[in-house]
This record gives sequence, C-alpha cells and structure tokens, in this order.
Amino acid sequence: MRDEKKQKRQERILLQALKLFTERGYFNTSVSDIQSASKMSVGTLYNYFTNKEAIAISLFSNIENCLYEHLCEIERKYDNVYDRCKAIVRHLFETTERAPESMQYLFYTKHREVMPVEKSVFTSLPFLKMKDMVVKGQHAGVIRNMEPDVAMVALFGGPIRMMYLRIDGVLEKPLPMYFEDCWDCAWRSVKI
Repeated sequence: MRDEKKQKRQERILLQALKLFTERGYFNTSVSDIQSASKMSVGTLYNYFTNKEAIAISLFSNIENCLYEHLCEIERKYDNVYDRCKAIVRHLFETTERAPESMQYLFYTKHREVMPVEKSVFTSLPFLKMKDMVVKGQHAGVIRNMEPDVAMVALFGGPIRMMYLRIDGVLEKPLPMYFEDCWDCAWRSVKI
C-alpha cells in the first residue's frame, strides 16, 4: 500500500511538471510551481526528486521508455518492415492525439539545455529502434540502399513534422485522418 501511494505521488508530480513545462516552458517553471500544482508540500516533493532537473530527466525517461516498449511490441507483432514502420507512424499519430503534452515534451524540449548530460531525443532508444528497422528493411531489399539516417528521415520525418503541426494547432483535424496519405508519401520515398 505504501509503495502504491508513493508511486501515485510521484506520478502526480510528473504529470503536473509535464503540464507546466509544456504550457510555460522549462525555464519559466519553478519547483515551487510544480509543488503548488501537485498540491503537496515542498518537503514531500523533495523526497521524490532532488531538483527540477531530476524531474525533467525522470519525465523524459518515462516517455522515452514507454515509446520504446511500444516499438518493441510493434516489432514482435508484425513480421515485415513495411507493416512495422506503418504501425510506428500510426502509433505516433495516435499518441499525439491521446497525449499531446508527452509528445510535445519529447520533441520540442531542448533537452541539452535542460538536461546537459542527456542525449538528443533522436539518439534515444526509440529512434535507434526505428533506425534499426530501416536498416533491416534495407537488408531485406524493401528499402532503397542509402545512408540509413537519410532513409529514416525520409520515412519518419514527414510524419513527425505532421505531429508538430498538430501540436501547434496548424492542423485542425486529428492526425489519423491524414494517416494514409502521409504514410503513402513516406513509404514511397524509401521503397525499392
């Protein structure tokens, strides 16, 4: 029971930090703001996190791990590169609709400014998994032989840009409504 209560408090802190970081920005959010939004004492907050940077790192890590787990699940579920990559784009679009703050934090935050020891989001486990799928597609002869980073940008860059447009409010319709056209363009850019 005690561990469950502790986990819920930590999740509440992270949820409120995510909201504040995406609404105000990391540098415009103080530990006191997070504490107030979390409705707990400063002492309680510091029992879970040593400082704002620790909150930011934990938040990034949680989002990164969740995305990575979904990509691994996609890899197990589908047996070919086309279906895997298509499922990844679908998952990214659906996650952007369901949890826009998480995707905004993952893609928009300048992590090197906030967390100088952390790697770029594009060298994180989910993106390395996506790149690995592209390389496997090249070896299987379904993705053109080109620099893997170029192939990855061609395949996933357009869909990721659509996510930015949706988060920024430029696209009024939900991303799944654009999915088929976006996926078709992305796949055509790399297929043999």
